[in-house]
Amino acid sequence: MLFAQKNTGFNWGNTTYFNLNVGDSIEYNSVKIKVLELDNHFNKISIGNDTVWIKVSRRTLPINVNGVRLFVADNKNVQNIHDDNNLHSLLFKDVMVGVSEPNKRMLESDQYVFPISFNDGFLWSAEEDSYVFSFQNNSIGEDEKCCKSYEGIGIDLQEARGIERHWIVAIENSTVVWIEDKKLDESGKDACVLLQSDSDSSIYYLYNHLYNKSIEVKEGQKLIKGELLGTVWGDDKWGHLQLVVLKSDSIPDYTDRYANSINFFPQFYELYFQHTYSANKSFTRGKIDFGQPSFINRNQKNTCAFEEYSGKGWVLGNWNIADKVDHVEKGEDGNARLQKTLFANSGAKSTNPEDYYDYQVNVKNGVYRVRAKVGDLILPSWQKIDFEGVNAATYSLAAGEQKWTTEKVVKVSDSKLSIRIYVDSKNNKVAGLSEIVFQRAY
Repeated sequence: MLFAQKNTGFNWGNTTYFNLNVGDSIEYNSVKIKVLELDNHFNKISIGNDTVWIKVSRRTLPINVNGVRLFVADNKNVQNIHDDNNLHSLLFKDVMVGVSEPNKRMLESDQYVFPISFNDGFLWSAEEDSYVFSFQNNSIGEDEKCCKSYEGIGIDLQEARGIERHWIVAIENSTVVWIEDKKLDESGKDACVLLQSDSDSSIYYLYNHLYNKSIEVKEGQKLIKGELLGTVWGDDKWGHLQLVVLKSDSIPDYTDRYANSINFFPQFYELYFQHTYSANKSFTRGKIDFGQPSFINRNQKNTCAFEEYSGKGWVLGNWNIADKVDHVEKGEDGNARLQKTLFANSGAKSTNPEDYYDYQVNVKNGVYRVRAKVGDLILPSWQKIDFEGVNAATYSLAAGEQKWTTEKVVKVSDSKLSIRIYVDSKNNKVAGLSEIVFQRAY
């Protein structure tokens, strides 16, 4: 099912995807776009007379420069940290960029619709750990790891498992190609549906983890956008919809259903929020949990790099190709795991040039009460933790031991609450963070 992509690129909606090597350039609406350099997942690109560094858009929104809206859909370095190259098979040069006109929606509202009905009050946080090309990891012990990349976007629907709620709908006018609902999981209730776009026969939409008892469509059926497909099933760990957008010149079958995946996070964000700019989200109080199992915290691990629209996250640089920190799970608990070198036994191995990690939360200026729960659920840990430069605690803890710091009162004057955790790089001990609680005092 390999797609014979030409150098002229391919379109989905109003976005054109181009493959470029470092040094290559294209013209889009008379604006020259040139790839200058790659640094892990960061890409140095000139757009007209301006030069920008932009991350691969696993969770990152597009930029608007000189009349061009641009995001980086993939690059060879992100491809190389995963084992499944078929997932990245649309990439055949150094970088793939998605470009469009800023004055047009990437997906026109008269043609496309968000694939989950809002009738039951569905809300999307855009905070799940399952996003396009995200590096999936779960540290079981000191040496044993399970690592893969996520295919498409996983949307939490935990409260709708196996019941007729939050109906899944066709993203655009399309045709049902096939429905697979036999022996996909031990429950026998999981289903997968493939739709073929009516506007472009080489575009396919894969809906995974539907409940086979609620499927409302049949093979060969013509659908209009917004027409009901069914509800999700899920399992004992997480109820969710997995949506994948594919580009293929032949019909994908079930066994290679993730090959030729399109990075569509910017379009998906636009479909839900009706814009693609980073709205500045801020807080005056909060409780942030780290690394918890998906069925506890709606698959929000809080291990990802800071994004403005989220208002919180780890401050990570180009050294961290996974764009996230490690985590561990044990029973119903979890924690972020920090050490000098992350993901040591994988293609995402990254060494922090500093001996600390910063977690940042956008807040209103003022005085805040802050405390945190530290320690690692599996390994011995050492951590020193500061809130806004004020030391809260230094703990050396046994394996599985966790402690709350004392509450500290700190002043925030730059609209950013900063939590810094130092790691013991000399003895190669891990540091752990399970929870942060903060509240504005005045």
